[in-house]
Amino acid sequence: MLRLVLALTAFSLVNAASDVAGPLTDDFQTWLIANGYSSYDFVRADYGTQGSYGGKTANAPNVVNTPVVFIHGNSDAALRRSSAATGWSNSIEYFLEHGYTVAEMYATSWQDTNALNAAKRTHDCTDLIRLRKFLEAVLAYTAAPKISVVSHSMGVTLARKIIKGGVVNAPDGKCDLGLPLNKKVEVMIGIAGANYGLCNCEGGSAVLEKTCNRDNGLWPGDSCGLNYLDCGLTPLPWPCSGVNYSAFLMQLNSDKNKEGDYVFSMWSLSDDLIEYGNMVWGRSTSFIPTSDGRVIYNVYTHMETKELTYVDQYQMVKYKTIPSH
Repeated sequence: MLRLVLALTAFSLVNAASDVAGPLTDDFQTWLIANGYSSYDFVRADYGTQGSYGGKTANAPNVVNTPVVFIHGNSDAALRRSSAATGWSNSIEYFLEHGYTVAEMYATSWQDTNALNAAKRTHDCTDLIRLRKFLEAVLAYTAAPKISVVSHSMGVTLARKIIKGGVVNAPDGKCDLGLPLNKKVEVMIGIAGANYGLCNCEGGSAVLEKTCNRDNGLWPGDSCGLNYLDCGLTPLPWPCSGVNYSAFLMQLNSDKNKEGDYVFSMWSLSDDLIEYGNMVWGRSTSFIPTSDGRVIYNVYTHMETKELTYVDQYQMVKYKTIPSH
């Protein structure tokens, strides 16, 4: 019965969310051009109205709530483009219904929605610099003292790095993202992220797929103690500590500075992409090490953890509290 209620609620919101449309408003686009951001293509006009969202309008000229930046995951988009690439339409629709305006919510698309390209994506300088500039642009444009960030899947680890800043060594070059922005972030939410990698990236996958690579990919490490190529087992056969995994993720997790005033992690035990009950070498890969709290679901798929948790996202952003279920 609960599943039926959730499905009917989601169906109702999906119909409403289909009306959510961008792109960035004319006012924000004009500001971006005037302030040197046009080369980053935050609008993503190639996706029509669904490539981006946010900005002031005649009906929403002011910023009252802390602005929220939404960062999607691998092969997704800012707003709904298909049944597979659903974007942040559900969340934005719910926030709009509960007091937020288009001037207070922002999203841009990174890369494309072609699932066949998913295995090629990494934490590269091109995407990191572009998303970092988007955060900087929203902060400057809104003149807000702080923003909040809601992220999903690979967007979680991208978001964490662009907030933390610093130097990145990636296959497409070396880049400096600048000083940390964590003092300008009020709430950081990570939904179904792979902070400790993915067990499906064990072994040969680290060689065969770019997204699983050992430098800036989602490689979880092939062994921990006497355990070998079984990072998803619970419990592990042998004691496990000091695992070596993706250099990018290890550096990210070793930085103990919080990504915002409040940091929350969300995941599902039924995630069909992460699998293994979210476990990687005995720890939940979607748990951000600096988290103030976590929300764990039993039944949601990988995409549903983003699509159907808009009420919880809103509570954490607006009230800085973990919902009770």
